[in-house]
Amino acid sequence: VRLTNNSYPLVSVAIITYNQKEYLRECIESILLQNYPNLQIVVADDCSSDGTQDLLLRYSQQYPNVFTLKLSEKNLGITANSNLAHFACRGKYIFWMGGDDLMLPGKIAKQVEYMENNPDCTLCYHNLDVFDSATKKNLYYFNHLKKQKINGTIREIIKFRTFNGACSTVVRKDKTPKEGFNELIPIASDWLYWVDTLANGGNIKYIDEVLGKYRRHDNNITKKTKCLSQADIDHLNTCNIIIGKYPQYLSEALYAYAEILFHLRKKLDYKKIVCFSLGANFRIRKAIALGVFLLSFGIIKV
Repeated sequence: VRLTNNSYPLVSVAIITYNQKEYLRECIESILLQNYPNLQIVVADDCSSDGTQDLLLRYSQQYPNVFTLKLSEKNLGITANSNLAHFACRGKYIFWMGGDDLMLPGKIAKQVEYMENNPDCTLCYHNLDVFDSATKKNLYYFNHLKKQKINGTIREIIKFRTFNGACSTVVRKDKTPKEGFNELIPIASDWLYWVDTLANGGNIKYIDEVLGKYRRHDNNITKKTKCLSQADIDHLNTCNIIIGKYPQYLSEALYAYAEILFHLRKKLDYKKIVCFSLGANFRIRKAIALGVFLLSFGIIKV
């Protein structure tokens, strides 16, 4: 099936932003330049103080039938702000974007055509050009390793976590969780969102092309730190939730746990892991203990 003028399903592009005015115009223009005629652009702004909301209101006036704005009057945080966008999306497909990310030409049409031709595909993602904001130079490609170019199901998204860059991902709206993003995870909630989406059926598929750009700068939420960050805690808590909610995928969750602990080995000692697990129920504490044991003795390789 090839898309024609009469067969373009409505697409919602959800942009999550906070104090990103210096990047947001470029993000929006990259979407407006797409060769796709049936767009709803949903922008959720988390009470920015840099003039972002005035910029968005001007865009909304210029394109009154395209933009849906969710402008918070108080700061809600990333996950709650993401839910404002999620529940405002009307399209058959949702494309997720940060306010500092960019689409490359043809991205939307190519991914929609892929989804239309593959009804078993619930999530579709592609490679990304990760670039330095100051110099505009390429740093690396998001899915540059063969092991990161994964096709699979809920099992793979649990085991290997976020191998799909958020701004490369399109999702079938009717497969997304009814509760949206889990607000128990305040920042890094996209992993659990993908898991909950694939729990409703279907596959995740990879297109081996660079169709978007991910901007690296000092304010990235995913910027690496030397101490335990909220994002690190969110990843561990996501494992706890997955183990409790999807016990049939315990082995995949344990693998993810071991890999997270391996990457946190310089930030987090096992005493802190034990303290972290005290609030969990017995099944989760047992799983954590098993994961730590398997990691310690090299039984799980990461």
